[in-house]
Amino acid sequence: MNKFVKATAITGLALTIGVATLAPTVSEAATTTGDIVYQDAYKKIVEFSKADVEKVTGVKLTTANVTKAYNQLKLATTWEKAGYTKAQAKVIATNAGYVSYANQLKGILTSIAKNQTVGLKVIYISNAWTTQVNFGTYSNGSVTPTPTPTPTPTPGDDTAVSSAALKIKDLEVEIEYKKQDVEIDYEVKSNGRVEAEFKNEFTGQKLKGKDAQVAIEKIFNGFDFQNKNKTQIINHVTSKLNLGKDFKKFEYEVKHTNGAKIEFKVK
Repeated sequence: MNKFVKATAITGLALTIGVATLAPTVSEAATTTGDIVYQDAYKKIVEFSKADVEKVTGVKLTTANVTKAYNQLKLATTWEKAGYTKAQAKVIATNAGYVSYANQLKGILTSIAKNQTVGLKVIYISNAWTTQVNFGTYSNGSVTPTPTPTPTPTPGDDTAVSSAALKIKDLEVEIEYKKQDVEIDYEVKSNGRVEAEFKNEFTGQKLKGKDAQVAIEKIFNGFDFQNKNKTQIINHVTSKLNLGKDFKKFEYEVKHTNGAKIEFKVK
């Protein structure tokens, strides 16, 4: 890619991690912590309040002990206490333990520690094609839409073919604030492979390849690139990333497969 674009991200950015396919299950453990906001044979969405997180981790959640709480999320026993089956708990704990996503989960816990109205959302998906775990945040009962399942990430891959690839050729967004920024670059090659980079200075994330692709696709999943005006684009991005409107610069450029291009810069 010619350019590494910037955009800030949130701790509430839902992250998707594919794992080996498991058989669908709706069986539950004896007790459940958190609120089940949706459940069917293939998907389960649970929201955990700050008190729920403290209950299942056994850690009083403050900004000083976020790492301690995060370490508990890497244990299957923690998720069993939350009401998941042993098989589900093992999958969730494994995903939570991926090093490339540690900063993002810690960012989520930090956000929860600072705000009583913010909680942890866990989306568990298991169907004939894939099993995934999505972590994110919710506030005041809001639910982030579940992203389209994506293939299992392969560590070290710089590019990968994705059925969930954005229907564009190239996307570059740059949002700069006074002290931090995040960089995003997303390009769909002629062979269908995606090349992506994602850097979040707020959370310390530096993602490339498949990890970056998944993160970016979540931000723009279902977004109508062709029929949004400047205000709608800014509102969508800042809302998805939980950003303020006090940016120093917002720069956006998208190239479509038909050669059309939309770009603008706001300072």
